[in-house]
Amino acid sequence: MTSWRLVIRSLTFHWRVHAAVVLGVAAATAVLTGALLVGDSVRGSLRGLVLDRLGKIDALLISPRFFRAELASELAAKPAFTARYDQAIPAILFPQGTVENTTDDRVTRASRILIVATPNSFWDLDTKAVRPKVVPGEDEVVLNEPLAHELGATVGSTITLRLPEAANAIPAESPLGEKEDRVRGIPGLEVVAIVPADGLGRFGLTPSQSLPMVAFTHLTTVQNSLRLDGQVNTIMVSSLAKEPSPNADDCLELNRLLDPRLADYGLSLSQIRLPRMEDNSTPNNAIPDYTSLTSDRMILDDEVADVATNAFAGFSAQGVLTYLANALVPLNDQGQETPDGGIPYSTVAAVDSRAQLGPLLDAAGDPLPPLGDDEIVVNSWVAEDQNLTTGARLRVYYYLPETTDRQPQETYRDFTVKAIVPITTPAKPFSGKRPAVYDKPPTLANDKDLTPEVRGVTDQDSIENWDTPFDLERNVRTQDERYYDQHRLTPKAFVSLSTGQSLWGSRFGDHTSWRISTPANLPDNDSQAFRQRLEDAFLQQAEKSQARLGLAFQPVKWQGLKAASGTTPFDVLFIALSSFLIAAALMLVSLLFRLGVDQRADQLGLLLAVGVPRTQTARLLRREGTLVAAFGSLLGVALGIGYAWLMLAGLRTVWLGAVVTPFLVFHASTVSLIAGYLLGILVCSLTIGHAVQRLKKIPARRLLAGLASPEPQHHAARSKWGHKTSWCLLTIALILAAAATQLGGEAQAGAFVGGGAAVLTGLLLLFRQRLESVSAGSLDATLSLSRLAISSARRNPGRSSLTVGLIASASFLIAAMSSFRLDASLEGAGGFESIAESSLPVFVDLKSAAGREELLGADASAKLADSVIFPLRVQPGDDASCNNLYSAQRPRVLGVPTALGAYFDQAATRFSWGPTLAETDAEQKNPWKLLDRPPQDGAIPVVIDQNTAMFSLGIYSPGSYATFNYDGVQLDLYVVGFLKNSVLQGNLLISEAHFQQSFPEIAGHRYFLIHSPEGQTPAAPLLEDALSDQGFDARASRELLDSLLAVQNTYLSTFQSLGALGLLLGTFGLATVQLRNVLERRAELALLRASGFQHRRVGRMVLWENLFLLLGGLGLGVLAALYAVMPHILLGDAAISANRFGRDLAIMLALVVAAGLLTGMIAVRWTVRAPLIAALRGD
Repeated sequence: MTSWRLVIRSLTFHWRVHAAVVLGVAAATAVLTGALLVGDSVRGSLRGLVLDRLGKIDALLISPRFFRAELASELAAKPAFTARYDQAIPAILFPQGTVENTTDDRVTRASRILIVATPNSFWDLDTKAVRPKVVPGEDEVVLNEPLAHELGATVGSTITLRLPEAANAIPAESPLGEKEDRVRGIPGLEVVAIVPADGLGRFGLTPSQSLPMVAFTHLTTVQNSLRLDGQVNTIMVSSLAKEPSPNADDCLELNRLLDPRLADYGLSLSQIRLPRMEDNSTPNNAIPDYTSLTSDRMILDDEVADVATNAFAGFSAQGVLTYLANALVPLNDQGQETPDGGIPYSTVAAVDSRAQLGPLLDAAGDPLPPLGDDEIVVNSWVAEDQNLTTGARLRVYYYLPETTDRQPQETYRDFTVKAIVPITTPAKPFSGKRPAVYDKPPTLANDKDLTPEVRGVTDQDSIENWDTPFDLERNVRTQDERYYDQHRLTPKAFVSLSTGQSLWGSRFGDHTSWRISTPANLPDNDSQAFRQRLEDAFLQQAEKSQARLGLAFQPVKWQGLKAASGTTPFDVLFIALSSFLIAAALMLVSLLFRLGVDQRADQLGLLLAVGVPRTQTARLLRREGTLVAAFGSLLGVALGIGYAWLMLAGLRTVWLGAVVTPFLVFHASTVSLIAGYLLGILVCSLTIGHAVQRLKKIPARRLLAGLASPEPQHHAARSKWGHKTSWCLLTIALILAAAATQLGGEAQAGAFVGGGAAVLTGLLLLFRQRLESVSAGSLDATLSLSRLAISSARRNPGRSSLTVGLIASASFLIAAMSSFRLDASLEGAGGFESIAESSLPVFVDLKSAAGREELLGADASAKLADSVIFPLRVQPGDDASCNNLYSAQRPRVLGVPTALGAYFDQAATRFSWGPTLAETDAEQKNPWKLLDRPPQDGAIPVVIDQNTAMFSLGIYSPGSYATFNYDGVQLDLYVVGFLKNSVLQGNLLISEAHFQQSFPEIAGHRYFLIHSPEGQTPAAPLLEDALSDQGFDARASRELLDSLLAVQNTYLSTFQSLGALGLLLGTFGLATVQLRNVLERRAELALLRASGFQHRRVGRMVLWENLFLLLGGLGLGVLAALYAVMPHILLGDAAISANRFGRDLAIMLALVVAAGLLTGMIAVRWTVRAPLIAALRGD
């Protein structure tokens, strides 16, 4: 008979024993495979959401400005586009809109709503046949179900959309920027359909499993309401079905296919003719003197200026910065202002003169020498009006170029008059759009086009008609109005460009125009060609330098699929925290296989007695075990599918807090199934091999006698080794547990699991040593029934230790997870009771009494006298909190004002901090001051919540660097500190100063921390009412923090449930051991009954033995949990709540007692029913 044939015969003959082992192997394999499949399902479900919400949309161009809708059709007509792509659809998207539904009794409002304005062809991009029954026409809207539910709207309801004003406007935080009327309402839109939140019904710009709220309307509805004739801010691109989704490099190619015009960038080239005499009728009249590049936002941003500098380098060109001065006031010899108050509201041009352009030329027609930083040139009108001569001192009053909380701040600069340039008074003044008429030759200083157009100012016929965001408080004289009639806003004074930029340059830019001189002797019919030449030069330079200028495609589908890899590797996480359940299953496998070996001890002894080598006998058993593991793993893979399905069902219901929304569907990959099968075979074969290994130390005569345990003298021999090993493991466990407090992510989980396994193994070794240290013969004659039961457990220390280990593993997981549960605290919100966000920016200074009074009125403002409100700036981005399972590619950024840091110098309640880079006492007392540090190697200091950093961004310690890209803006960050379990999860926190430098386009505030003292009127409701147009929505910080912490707490509940499964395995193992023990001791128990022991006493003894093993496992598991968790309590985030820990312990005790009674009663029932005579004869 061959060895394999012997193995097969043995398998069939002992099939009952092996069937039990197969079930144990199946349990271990099921957990392994199920964990891998849960990971597959999470990733697959996240990918599915990306594909559903985007449909056929592969790339998006979303611009901060509006551009021609024809740009989409021009792109779609190109052969290079049609070779790979299908459609290019123009659209208008507002990611931060507000929707109102007004009924007879109330107004319901939803904030931070995505508003989508498209042609009807948008719905052709859906891949799940989600299409409204009625597509929206003009003045109609379609809502998705979450938004309709939030508003209480139905088909036929009439709603109002509130949107930000067109982005092509003067920056709001510049002195001339409008701050009041920046919200546009579109009322009276009829809801014609409600679509489910599926397919394009859950269309969104950022990856998230949460259900978005979206309103869909027709493109013309928004264009007409916002006066955006033929303009859009988005192009949606879909690929051909056979083509893969475009990646970042493909989108660069798409950008190159665009043919934007200057107008699409909000720029224009105007051909300017300098003023001429009335009788000048030469042919040169039609030829412009120069061409001016200007922006509809009044100021050219730095990127545009950089492109212009390079594009016009081959021409005679100059940059100009013109600024409105509040007053030009002469100073006397003592440096005091003259009493008449000077000249109000004049423009000052910062420009370096050139020969052909001027505007500052001497009598010979040559440019004046460069001006110094404190030198100024005035025109002759100013000199005559104020009696100025060269060398006079002149004070220029002006507003700082960036306003603070809506209020412009005035300052001044003193200059010395370097020169006086002539300016010609026209014979006929300006009248409406009719230019002035000259009867004398005008000069280059007569150029009103040095001042850019400002709606409400330059288009008015009188200074008193100016529509400015600030009050014109200075006295406007008659001669000032006369100058305005004759010259409009022609600059009255000039400084050097560098001086002007140092005074009036801002984060919005430091040029208002770019002047390019017309070449000499240019023919009339070439003037337009020259203008086109300049435009082509600019556009070519923009493409060459890869300047985005607000027009760049993003590979949204590719980015979404990349983010679908998730922040949490669920397969690794479930395997790590199921490791104790797997260990319990493997211990059960070992226990069951040992029981089978014990049952066949005499057969193994016979093989050794007839000369079969011990190694060959062990090899036969290992082969037998490997085949059992193969059969069990195959069954385990099937069970693993069911296990994964149950886990997903739990994550969709009772554990919903871990994934926020019930979006998970089952996915299984062949790789995971094979990996689960092979892992199951591997770990179970190793476990069985370890069980076989002990047979090498058992003499043949003991095996022939049916004894499968080593000689008693071996116990003492290995006692010393066992103690050393135990204490080494306990030391390693302490080191790993302490290290876990300083690690993050999977490393922290791995260290905790490793430490827990080490301490549990160490304690089990000590427990086994204790069992082996007392022999049955040392017990005295007064042995009680309970001590007799304990002595029975010592009969087979290995078997009892494995049984205790089964229970201890489950108990450890349940008790340890209880210690990491988190409760919302006021420290988590820094003492702020409310957190508010707005859809549109708020420009009112809510932190000051004056700002609140302006917004709320004196009476309401007085109620909030002691309230503390801090507004923060917001750069929109991905949600990087635990509520979002997608990997955050560009987390949201908050700009923290310096005042917030100063507030925490004295605040009673502060945010809880983790590790920081604080060095000074001030920084250690208030780590917010770390944000005021200068950049390090170009990286901006940033504070992040510890959970966000570790689990979402993969940043594990302060001092780390990170880089994120926000539509072309690269943000390099240097982590200076971690917040701990804060309400600011999911955000990157940088100083407001660094925020404004990084995101100059973003104005106003959209995130608010609110604290109202106890007994005072809550600020949040008053602000929600006053700022309803901005979509101001406040939420209790405790509620918000609870929702963030619920994710971690739900994970812990999930893993405690895994512990309960381990307890179930332990119960099965305990029942098996007890029944085996009763079977082995049937003669002994029969002798006790024959000696006069009643059935009840014998049964009670068996029950005591059962409870001893159960309570021993419980005790060791709880002790191991305390040992592993204690470093986290002392150094980390864990905390033991007496109520919660006691509750979990009580639940475990109840489960253990129930399990003990169940298994004990089975064993007792078998004991008392055993035939007495047959059992005695068998002995």
